[in-house]
Amino acid sequence: MKIGVISLGCPKNLVDTEIILGKLKAGNARFVSNLEDADVILINTCGFIDDAKEESINTILEAANLKDKGDKKIVVTGCLVERYKKELEKEIPEVDLFIDLKNELFIPEKLGLKVESFSSPYQNRLVTTPKHTAYLKISEGCDHTCGFCAIPSIRGKHRSRTIEDIVEEAKMLADQGVKELNIVSQDTSYYGIDIYGKPRLWDLIRELEKIKDIKWIRLYYLYPTTVNEDFIKSMADREKVVRYFEMPIQHTEDHILKDMMRGYRKSRIEKILEWKDKYIPDAAIRTAVITGFPTETEEDFENLKEFIKDAKFDWLGVFKYSHEEGTPAYTMFEDKIPEEEKIRRKNELVELQEKITEEKNGQFIGKEVEVIIDGFSEEWDSLPVGRTYRNAFEIDGIVYIETEEPVKIGEFAKVKIKDTIDSYDIVGEILK
Repeated sequence: MKIGVISLGCPKNLVDTEIILGKLKAGNARFVSNLEDADVILINTCGFIDDAKEESINTILEAANLKDKGDKKIVVTGCLVERYKKELEKEIPEVDLFIDLKNELFIPEKLGLKVESFSSPYQNRLVTTPKHTAYLKISEGCDHTCGFCAIPSIRGKHRSRTIEDIVEEAKMLADQGVKELNIVSQDTSYYGIDIYGKPRLWDLIRELEKIKDIKWIRLYYLYPTTVNEDFIKSMADREKVVRYFEMPIQHTEDHILKDMMRGYRKSRIEKILEWKDKYIPDAAIRTAVITGFPTETEEDFENLKEFIKDAKFDWLGVFKYSHEEGTPAYTMFEDKIPEEEKIRRKNELVELQEKITEEKNGQFIGKEVEVIIDGFSEEWDSLPVGRTYRNAFEIDGIVYIETEEPVKIGEFAKVKIKDTIDSYDIVGEILK
């Protein structure tokens, strides 16, 4: 059976796709990159916000058009299906199977493939990222009830995996050549509370650091209420945890944070930045904010903009508010800010952050940094590209690497930074 696979959405969704791929491979499925050659087209969708839903729908419709060019089955799973399965079945009858989240691990069986049972769904996971870097999902679901977010209704309550289970998977990844573990979940800093009665992220990290071939551990999806002074101290003390963390703040104004049901206020964000500057001043922070929340005034937006100017985050994702059915904000507030106004505010912040990021990158000119080699430039295929500790895979900027000697993908190299390129990327040369 030839299968073409499309995975949409976040890295957590990609891990789900990789688990399904592992089971399909165990059932002797063959994977093809050209969807026209596939017997089955499998799409793992995102259904978080309007833009993601639109991308998922368009992808499904494009796949449906290929049915006219041959006898194919289309199988769709993921968050969009979990939210809208009945509507999708009615509106897109060309799809053969819509599989909700609780049944997505049984997709191979539903396609008629015989697969032996695994002791863990992660056991035969087929990693699709470059050999040296992989995502490691440590929990599922979320206990927060943020006003704008549909994730808890899609993915359920927070459910941590055991330390032993995660470490076993990490060892398997290391045996396959992985050197960088990217820790993901809906709320990484909350890890362990549900099964151990207290946060156990740093206990987990200590065990992961014992794995010889793992060199970098990167933290994604931290939540401000569970990032305290001890958390930052622990991060500073860890040998393999890179000085980088992702922590979405969503906004800075107290009344909006209250309306968003975020569980903290601006003072908490300010304290975290103070702790960061005190214990790990060289750490890079990626955050995210939302523009156009129903109660955001022009003054609120200007205050948010000033905060971003002063905080000088290394990286910033900006999203316009999406009025999602099933969320508290959907029933509490009218989506009254015009779409063009949301976009204007978003674009202003993106423009501001471009200058900040370029300025931050410029501070590394002349410095020597360690870089992991990811591959080669799409524009110049002989030019290696990589990342410093400040750059998350496929999210942040990259380093273009000048060298006269051949390099290997997955290796680490000492690079002297020479210049910035556009707002996000930098260029350097390998030191002999």
